[in-house]
Amino acid sequence: MAGYQYDAELDSRDRSLWSRLIEGDKSALGLLFDHYATELFSYGYHICGERELVKDVIQDVFVELWTYHPRLSPDVKVKFYLYRCVRNALHGYREKDHTVTFRFPEGEPLIDSAPSAETLIVDEERSSFEKKMLNRIVGRLSAREREIITLKYYSGLKLKDIATLLDLREQTVANTLQNALTKLRKYVAISLVWVFQLFS
Repeated sequence: MAGYQYDAELDSRDRSLWSRLIEGDKSALGLLFDHYATELFSYGYHICGERELVKDVIQDVFVELWTYHPRLSPDVKVKFYLYRCVRNALHGYREKDHTVTFRFPEGEPLIDSAPSAETLIVDEERSSFEKKMLNRIVGRLSAREREIITLKYYSGLKLKDIATLLDLREQTVANTLQNALTKLRKYVAISLVWVFQLFS
């Protein structure tokens, strides 16, 4: 799965950049953008499905960070803080524009789609079919389940941070995650039977 764990080394790096940002170092803002823009876009797109909207939101978040840098709290988990800013901003746009819906977009699988050795030996038609099937499988999860799966396995956030981000109890997040994984295993098993029957 893409993404990485927010370990002590990254935390130290981010705290250093955050401190420099608060002190007015614009290059620190640029480095934070370079480190997180791609994964923030992936997160926003997985829960929103509007590419241009997500790009605008991320740009707005970093503009706001620079505008209000003297007032930023020095005691934050930077990665978590940025995720929360993006999520809050997306919800703000949704409240203003009811045409923006939080959904899992077709054609953008949550699971990393880098080709494996098995994928390379199947023909293009079968590969295309399987990707569509995978999207349908993940699409069977609720929006909340998809978001928690994304935050846990793509973004590497801990359950307690996901709970804080989503304003949920940690046990609720754990239960939702377990239910989502159970559903995925079930749907994958059923779909594999269909694929085997179709191509056998």
